[in-house]
Amino acid sequence: MNEQNNFSYLIDVYKESKMDEEKFVYTQSIHWDKRYKKNQKFLELNNLINFRNNRVLSAGLDDSINLTDKLDLFQLLESFDVNLLKKTLPDKNVGNCENSVNFLGYYFDYGIVHHINWYQDVEKYIKNNSFVLEIGGGFGSFARIILKNKDVKYFFIELPEANLMINYYLQSHFPEKKIFNYSDYKKLSLKENIEKFDIFILPPKILDKENINYDFIINTRSFMEMNKKIINEYFTLIQNKINQGGYFLNVNRYYKSTVDEDIKFEEYPYDAFWNVEISKKSYLQKHIHFLLAKRTNIEGNISSELIDLKKK
Repeated sequence: MNEQNNFSYLIDVYKESKMDEEKFVYTQSIHWDKRYKKNQKFLELNNLINFRNNRVLSAGLDDSINLTDKLDLFQLLESFDVNLLKKTLPDKNVGNCENSVNFLGYYFDYGIVHHINWYQDVEKYIKNNSFVLEIGGGFGSFARIILKNKDVKYFFIELPEANLMINYYLQSHFPEKKIFNYSDYKKLSLKENIEKFDIFILPPKILDKENINYDFIINTRSFMEMNKKIINEYFTLIQNKINQGGYFLNVNRYYKSTVDEDIKFEEYPYDAFWNVEISKKSYLQKHIHFLLAKRTNIEGNISSELIDLKKK
């Protein structure tokens, strides 16, 4: 069976989620509404198969050309341990990114360099058999690294367009894993089928209603593109659904304003029950902060950390 036939069903899943989009569309920010509204490119299977080629579908989610005029890619990779690269770099150029370089059977680009560094920092905090939730997972690049190295249940909350790319990207890398998507959700009980699936790719609001808790929650570079109302809703979800002792990784700009509001990192609505594990400028992106916090049952130090960020 050729690739066209293997993945044509994903376009049907996408169409189904778009038909029901009014159930969760209000969570879509102005930033992404401008990019995705009435975009017919997502209906073409050939575009999906080549979604990273000239970023035909992945524009806004794909840093493959980032830093090309400033830093040498091979020199960047020399800063990582060889064993780390072997267990994190992909052996396929899924999406046919023209900026991916093949070296000794592995593919890398400027975007994945960030994800390797993030994983290096959080690897010890993600345990096997954990439930991981990623809010705004792009096309699944960071998730692929985690799934390659950790035996976890992985949940996504994303918009239909990104979910389409995540579905294709992760199924291409992990054909042995079972993916639960929006079409499955409409037919099956999510809670009753968790053990039968490995990856869960769903639109916003659905997981709010499910009685599922998570050990590690991730948002990287998408809260900064949401308005404050949506951010507050997601923080409510995170703080209600994370297990005691679980971790929340937040990698976002110190300041951005593409949603008719000023979105500042130090104003994210953390409650008092977080203790900071890592807080620093993000790797090669000095305008972005990297914050890993642990859920506690007593008041932690998150408030003082956010105050310190405000002073910077």
